[in-house]
Amino acid sequence: MSVVRAYGDLLREHSVHAVLIVGCPLLVWFAMDHGRIGTMGVLGVLALVVGVYVGMRHPLWFYWGLAFALGALPFGYFPGVHVPVYLAFAFGAVLAAVVHPSARAHWSGVEVAVLVLVLVAAVSVVGGGLSLAGIVEFTKWATVTLAVIALLRLPRKNLKTFGRIFTYAATANALFGIFMVVADRQQKSLSLFRIFGYGRDQDKPGQELGRFVFADQGQIRYMRLGGTWIDPNAGGLCMVIALAICLVVFEGWRRYCLAGILLFAILLTLSRADIFTVVAGFLLVLVFHTMRARDRQMAIGTLLILAAVAMIVPTVRIRIFSSFGSDDTGAGARAEALREFPNIMSGHWLFGLGWGRPEMKDGALAFTLNYVSNTPLLTVYRGGIFTGLAFVAVMVVGCVVSYRLLRSPTYPAAMYGGLFIGVCFVALQLDHPVASLPQIAMTFSLLLVFLVYSYQSIEPPPKVAPPLRRATDLPPAGRLAPHPQETHS
Repeated sequence: MSVVRAYGDLLREHSVHAVLIVGCPLLVWFAMDHGRIGTMGVLGVLALVVGVYVGMRHPLWFYWGLAFALGALPFGYFPGVHVPVYLAFAFGAVLAAVVHPSARAHWSGVEVAVLVLVLVAAVSVVGGGLSLAGIVEFTKWATVTLAVIALLRLPRKNLKTFGRIFTYAATANALFGIFMVVADRQQKSLSLFRIFGYGRDQDKPGQELGRFVFADQGQIRYMRLGGTWIDPNAGGLCMVIALAICLVVFEGWRRYCLAGILLFAILLTLSRADIFTVVAGFLLVLVFHTMRARDRQMAIGTLLILAAVAMIVPTVRIRIFSSFGSDDTGAGARAEALREFPNIMSGHWLFGLGWGRPEMKDGALAFTLNYVSNTPLLTVYRGGIFTGLAFVAVMVVGCVVSYRLLRSPTYPAAMYGGLFIGVCFVALQLDHPVASLPQIAMTFSLLLVFLVYSYQSIEPPPKVAPPLRRATDLPPAGRLAPHPQETHS
């Protein structure tokens, strides 16, 4: 009987391997005999089988793949199929968190706020009128948002590894963007990633992938760093988040090298929202952190040196000092969108204009419509006032936790808190990719995840009462200690 049980356990353990070995040749034969439709069907079945196998046997692969995809290929697609790389890994990570139980039973305030946000947004999808496009967009957004809860099910050691993979990938992406700004202004090197869907628009006549800023009444233009994020504003925000994570998952020279590269790349994006976010984070640490006077003076000196280095770069200097000037068309467009926002939302305040809006998926149409460039207001635009308030609640909970980090004695944790508040009060108020692009929403989810991670690192361990002694261990009544003679036997 024990032999039969042993063979049964062996069969269950290797059943997926057997299916792969026997089924793959059959599927390949079917694909060769049925053309393109058959090939697509086979690829889908293979992806499903492989995904089930990985989810059951190696669930951490989903997490590592998600970290790498978000940092290096945020807008990449799997070769041969139009499936975003980040979305497949995010969906797998959420399912892995559901299938595999976690020892962590406590829910943080950030997780509760995120869950409430998703539930309220689901109501807005139904209330705003169900449509296939709206359901698809909501599913993508809900998956990357619920990834906050899935990632926090990981042990701290694995979560730290996740943060390091993401930071390494984002830094490599930043270096690639620096290379394109310095030596590849036509962005031909993007063709290296053509297999993942990058660089194909370059084949269109007159199509330019690069983003520029203009000066001297449009006579001079400066290229902005985008990397594989393509959009400099989105890339700058992702690098700010990578910078914050870098500070809490790395130590020593690696922290300083990676942070230096990311800071320089953020400057080259020429994104004022992201540059001012970093400055705001530094200033908040200087004001609220309980550091010694000498350390505060050194921090102020470092900030002044960084500002001087930034001003040496002509493009950065012109970009900063041209803000709100006559050439600043971006500021005028933002102001106009804010003025028109109440009229656009008239009659749609309760459930928004809908989740399947074409301007959320078509960049050219978005520029034509010039909708409001503010993340909380754009959340209201899409999901209604209650969804917007739920998103603001997530920001408020995060800022409360960030203030506690600012007051902690740990410098990296304090800097993380400052950058989080800077993102909420600067980047999210001046730009909208967190609400309009699922990839950037997923990266913002990482910011929330490592906010909880940072707070857990400074939170004192819970006090555990000493175990009660057994009655037989207690001395007899009326005696506080054993008699000296009783200690010798």
